[in-house]
Amino acid sequence: MQVLTKIRSRIPALAVLLLLILTAVVATLPLRTSEPRPASAPAGDFSATRAVARLDGIAKVPHPVGSAAQSDVREYLVGELRKLGLRPEVQTRVAPSHTDDYPAVVGSVSNIHATIPGRKPTGRVLVVAHYDSVPIAPGAADDGSNVAAILEIARVLKAGPQLRNDIEILFTDGEEQGLLGAQAFVDAEAGTRRAAAPRQTVVVNMEGRGPSGPVMMFQMAGTGLTPAVRASGALTTSFSAAVYDQLPNDTDLTVFDEAGMRGLNFAFMDGSAHYHTAHDSIDRLDRASVQDMGDAALGAVRRLGGADLAQSGSDATYFSLFGTVVSYPAWLVLPLAVVAALGVPLLLWFGRRRGLSPRAAGRAAAAFPLTLIGAAVIGLAGWWALSLARPDFALGEGSVYHLGRYAWGEALLLLVLLVAWYCWARRKATPLDIVVGVLGWFALLAVVCAVLLPGGAYLFTWPALTGLAVVAMTLGLLPEHSPWRAAAAAVTAVPAVALVLPVVLLLLPALGLTLTAAPLVLAALLAALLPSLLEPLPPRRAVVAGVLAMAVAGAGTLGVGTALDGYSADEPRPVSLGYVLESDTGKATWVSLGDTSQPAVGKLLTGEPTRYDGSIPPLGDVALAHGAAEAAPLDVPRTVNASTTEADGVRTIRVRIQAPAGAHSIDVHAGTDNHEILDATVEGAKLTGGPEHPEGDWGWSFSYAAPPADGIDVTIRTRGKGPLPLRVVSTAVGLPDGADAPALTADQSWAGWPSVAGQTFVVRTFRL
Repeated sequence: MQVLTKIRSRIPALAVLLLLILTAVVATLPLRTSEPRPASAPAGDFSATRAVARLDGIAKVPHPVGSAAQSDVREYLVGELRKLGLRPEVQTRVAPSHTDDYPAVVGSVSNIHATIPGRKPTGRVLVVAHYDSVPIAPGAADDGSNVAAILEIARVLKAGPQLRNDIEILFTDGEEQGLLGAQAFVDAEAGTRRAAAPRQTVVVNMEGRGPSGPVMMFQMAGTGLTPAVRASGALTTSFSAAVYDQLPNDTDLTVFDEAGMRGLNFAFMDGSAHYHTAHDSIDRLDRASVQDMGDAALGAVRRLGGADLAQSGSDATYFSLFGTVVSYPAWLVLPLAVVAALGVPLLLWFGRRRGLSPRAAGRAAAAFPLTLIGAAVIGLAGWWALSLARPDFALGEGSVYHLGRYAWGEALLLLVLLVAWYCWARRKATPLDIVVGVLGWFALLAVVCAVLLPGGAYLFTWPALTGLAVVAMTLGLLPEHSPWRAAAAAVTAVPAVALVLPVVLLLLPALGLTLTAAPLVLAALLAALLPSLLEPLPPRRAVVAGVLAMAVAGAGTLGVGTALDGYSADEPRPVSLGYVLESDTGKATWVSLGDTSQPAVGKLLTGEPTRYDGSIPPLGDVALAHGAAEAAPLDVPRTVNASTTEADGVRTIRVRIQAPAGAHSIDVHAGTDNHEILDATVEGAKLTGGPEHPEGDWGWSFSYAAPPADGIDVTIRTRGKGPLPLRVVSTAVGLPDGADAPALTADQSWAGWPSVAGQTFVVRTFRL
């Protein structure tokens, strides 16, 4: 009889648990990728198999801007577009990086552009992917897969009925070096009819930050585009766009947005440990992710292709919910948050005579921030401990191959905090009291976000509003001692599960181990609404035993994962090593972001980590381990045709700078200890100057991507005393043969670009 009573007492909790599981499954369905369609799929369907078949001509080998391999890719793409009946044009132009970048990056880029005419255009849809790779990677995911997907999308569109609007295809060049191709395209259109009405251009940009994962529309530039996102079927949230705006990351859409165009940014992001490495290869690319990207982009393009692009709406907040996209205008964000905040004291007043204790709710709420702080500490301290135990993890900036096991370990430690907090609060509060205290925090965060981060306010506003409504109904309908009251307290987690859980799962691979504190804090808010499922609470000894077991399991998962997380040819160990030749003195040095624990490389590093400051400007931002190296006979940067004129105290220096053969970039630094750089012109591109006495000796600089063999023309206007020091640093992929460089084994690879990994730097100083 007693056993039967216990079972009956658990029925409410089990019923709510099933509801929460069902909500979680439905909410996370968009995180699952689709089966790739075969080459035999109907002509009107996107086929990942057909798209991937083109990658041999796009992402077989590294093909950075200006390389011979990039010329081959360009020729292939032009030929494929012609086979589709289009008339592609190659647009070559020297362009600087977009205006927010310092130091500036300049380069000569060759974009590929083609148009599928519309029957009665109201604007254009610009479908964009960059076709260059980083110097050390084939770039199958980033961004070859999306270039191939656009070719397949163009085939589908050509096979179907003509759309209303022009569909323009743009393969940009030099994205990896500083969004150069996108800037060149915008600069070329300046002053044209297109530039006069930028809002009638909608950009669909496609990116890959790893070889797998579901497709997410993570950034919307402008408004009125949620119908296209809805048609794409991609997971989306305005929270990601709000966070992305605060980060130092950019894509081609950044340039188009600054030019006044609207746009959507699509990407898949899982497996970021392969990002910008030599193993971003065709064989590692997940065909299912390519299928998802193709379906999403094609759906958005078709919707935009038939829309009136002269019209725009005001959807400032948007998010995926059970397979659709919900959106509403900006003016509603703050009022809804205020309503949620006002609802908390109203509910406390309403519930005082119905079993709700404002004092107990306040006590639970006052202690709850400790769990949020604890969640952040677990994330930050966890990364600190892992990076100490495994320095190789730091080379990938927290991008590891088996992120899930570390996330599970930290989640278990978070549960220890939450259960301990709940049991403490439960001594003087009912489950409903505790839930109201947590909902108060949701309401407070809703108001804060509505002011500071409007796109993310919905994550807190709707759980607060619906949760308060559930509690109010529970107080009004259920008697004070009903076992269903505790279950109803857990029901308040349903909207949080639907809205917050997908965001947590998306943030984990996007941010990596270094920033797991952010998803852990969100997870703490969500999980804080769940502990009432434990009601009725088991004996204290059982609770203590359970908490200890979770703590041991969490710490053990992290410890065992760290100890056993090995490497293989499919998942190689990242290694950092660069070679620096200071040609003025003949000194050669090995440099590394890693330490002496690195295989093959560690034995070369004999000095303590050092910041190079002004001696080698590109390496001065971080401390590098180093060791003496043999001076190899390398070609060095040169200057020719140098001349100087002076008028009114301003010197104009003209010089042609030549990089060594094989260099993929050069950095030019001007000594500003005694000089003020007024402005400069590099291959016709205008650059701004710098201050007279900045921090450091080399206070003004620029980079040139893929310098031509015959050099670049540079004109600098300066004011100061004596010759102007110019330090030129060339960078090339690979380590010199004459320096006894170590060879990597099959289970090792250079760390992700642009870190100090498998590259040679040659430094030379001139005085002009």
